Amino acid sequence: MKTKNKGSKTTATFAWIFTIVIGVAFGVITGLVTMQWSTVPLFVASGVVTAFIMQLFINLSIKKLANRFSNEMELIKQGDFSHLVDSKSYGVLSSVSSIVNVVLSDIRVLIDSFFNLSTSIVQASRKVGQTSKEASAAMYEISRTVDEIAKGASSQAQEAQQGVQVVDKLSEQINFVYESYKGIMEHTGKINELNEIGIQAVNTLHGKSQETFEATQKIFAVVEKLTNTIKDIGLFVESIENIAEQTNLLALNAAIEAARAGEAGKGFAVVAEEVRKLADESRKSTEEISNLMQSIQEESMLAIKSMETMKAVSQEQNKAVEDTNNAFRNIANGITSIVDKIQDVSVSVSNMQRDKDEVISVIENISSVSEETAASSEEVAATTEHQLKAINDMEEAAKSLDALVHELDSRLKKYKLR
Repeated sequence: MKTKNKGSKTTATFAWIFTIVIGVAFGVITGLVTMQWSTVPLFVASGVVTAFIMQLFINLSIKKLANRFSNEMELIKQGDFSHLVDSKSYGVLSSVSSIVNVVLSDIRVLIDSFFNLSTSIVQASRKVGQTSKEASAAMYEISRTVDEIAKGASSQAQEAQQGVQVVDKLSEQINFVYESYKGIMEHTGKINELNEIGIQAVNTLHGKSQETFEATQKIFAVVEKLTNTIKDIGLFVESIENIAEQTNLLALNAAIEAARAGEAGKGFAVVAEEVRKLADESRKSTEEISNLMQSIQEESMLAIKSMETMKAVSQEQNKAVEDTNNAFRNIANGITSIVDKIQDVSVSVSNMQRDKDEVISVIENISSVSEETAASSEEVAATTEHQLKAINDMEEAAKSLDALVHELDSRLKKYKLR
């Protein structure tokens, strides 16, 4: 910093010496030309002043250019690369500004390349992250499925051994089922009759529900009409209140006029007072009526809400009745289907009895295959765990890359290119 100040002072001293020398030379040359030595000091002084003014003008011009150049450099320092320096307007500094423009253009291209590169890296890292997440989820599901398969295969092998014993017992039960199916056929007929009775009862209930719904609709209409009538009565009561207030004012004015009339107006004053009392009583009565009508109106609104609730309940009831009716019909269809299936079961039971030994052989083969499947599943599960770990590591690396690219992008955004 001291070296810079020292250089500035040396430059300023040299500029002033140069100014004085130019001024003296100008005065001497002018004196020689005019051959008037007595005017040489005057010309020397005028030359010094002229050189001083020229030097001052040059310094101001250079300082103005330097300040403007410094401002543009400050914008560049702040990261604004969106414009170039106008080199033609800087005179002696045009070469420097041209070099700055070249550097600015190169930096803009470089930063723009960084922007494009960071965008591509972000897209790639996100794609890798998404792919790794999907692969991780898939591998997790595979691992879980393989583990379940292994457990299921082991369990299946054990259960297959038990299945052989169960099949023997099943054979005995098949005979019992065959004998029982005959009794089921008899009970099915009775169930079908009861189902028909239920359908008729539901149809009757549906008719009653419809009548209840229609009655509710009528009550709702009556209550709604009553509510509108109460509103009209409220308007009438409000008019009566207004009339009572006006009557009260007229009675008060009449009392004032009677007081002014003196003795002759006493009778009129009594009448006016009675009118005022009647007006007050009318006002009180209308207030009581208004309160009563308000209470009735509130009760009617509650009645309307209750009727709306009843309406909704009635609709739900109708729907429930229809659903019940459909359920009874489905039961009837199901009973018919059951009868058919029971007959098929009878045939199947006979076939099952015949094929019992073959089933035992198949179960033994299943037990053997299940044991082999359990062993293979354990090996696949171990391999899947290694793959899942590798995919998780790749996902973490993608996250780290995404964070680094975001940091680079945030730093690049402070530069203005356009």
